[in-house]
This record gives sequence, C-alpha cells and structure tokens, in this order.
Amino acid sequence: MFDVTDFQSRYPEMTPYVGSDYIKAKEHGCALLVIGESHYLPDGSTIHQDCDTWYASNHTKLNNEEKIWISTRDIITVEMPKDFPNQAHGIWKYGYREINRWGPVLMDYRSVFRFTVFYNFYLRPANQGKSFNLLCKPLDIEIANIYFNFMFEQYKPNGIVFLSRFAFDTCDLKNKLSVPIGGAPHPTCQWWNKKSGKYGGRLGRELVGDGMKGMDWSWANKL
Repeated sequence: MFDVTDFQSRYPEMTPYVGSDYIKAKEHGCALLVIGESHYLPDGSTIHQDCDTWYASNHTKLNNEEKIWISTRDIITVEMPKDFPNQAHGIWKYGYREINRWGPVLMDYRSVFRFTVFYNFYLRPANQGKSFNLLCKPLDIEIANIYFNFMFEQYKPNGIVFLSRFAFDTCDLKNKLSVPIGGAPHPTCQWWNKKSGKYGGRLGRELVGDGMKGMDWSWANKL
C-alpha cells in the first residue's frame, strides 16, 4: 500500500502550495483545491522514466536542477511576483485568471492564490514539455488516487478545479464527492479556448466554473 507520509518525506520538494488565507476561504465556503497534471523533469533526466524506480527512490538521487523542477511550492512562490513569465508556467497564469473570473474578480488574479491549495495529480514527473499520459502506468493512476483522497481529507476544500483533463478523467472519486468539481483541460493546450461537444459546447476554460458553483465571493473584495 502506498504510504503518503513516506513519499512526502522522500520528495519534500513536492510539498503542495497552501495559500495564506486558505482557512479564511474555508470559513466563507470558498476554499479551492486546484490540481494540475504533473511536474516535468528536464531533457536528459532518467530517474523518472521507470515507474517502480521513481516511487522507490528519493530526492537525494536528483541533481539541483531536477529538484527545482519539482518544487511545487517554491516555483509558485518565486514566479508569482514576476507574473509567471515562463511559458511552462502558463497553468498558473491562465488557470488562475479563469478561477478569478468565476470567483472574486479581484484586480490582480494572483491574489486568488491565497485562497487555494495547489498540487499536481500525478506524483511522477513527465518528460520535458510532454503530457504525462505518454509515461502513465496503472501504478501511477493508483497512487495518484490514493494521494488525491489524502489531499481531499487533509484540506477539506469547498470546491475542486482540475487544470488537466487527463488528470480529471483518471480521478476515481470525481463523481463521489460532496463538493463541486470542474475538469478543465490544461490552460496551455488548444482546447482551453475551443468549444467541444464533450464539454457541453463550452470552451475548455469554462469548465473551471463547474468547481466553483454556488460560491459567494463578495467577502473576498473586502479584505
């Protein structure tokens, strides 16, 4: 059985980003769990290529560059003040703009981060610039779902927004939760700004709103 606590101790860089006002958002019924697909490792990295090897290993086997690439909390914290200039970080720039549009509509979309927890559904990195579905194995899906359940119980969000359709589709609990859940495509893919029959004729980005139904954000503009 996959041990979440053990994994977190072996790959501490993958600690989720937790917004400074997440608890306050929970008090108002607006705390969001935002979920991406996976981190990447740079071209030339090999430790993540084999599924069993990755989950049995730990961060001491990574070089400094690789550690930086999987540092969820640190990437967001460092890149947010610069407005996420790296194209690879478009998931946050465009994803959170859309969350802001469906939510508090603050002057600066980056202020919404403080009301959210962010992590990547898959705990094994993808190859640089590639979707994780090219590497994905049954064990990855099993572990991702165990970790998702842990995150849901740990943070008890009022809504969930997936910014990866692949992650959303492979989440076993998505139809069994008591909170709204949205399954949008990745913000940098072509479907983000395209309508699709499988999205009910909506633009991909509009699915973000499914995870925020019924929320009253009027309080956030008074902070």
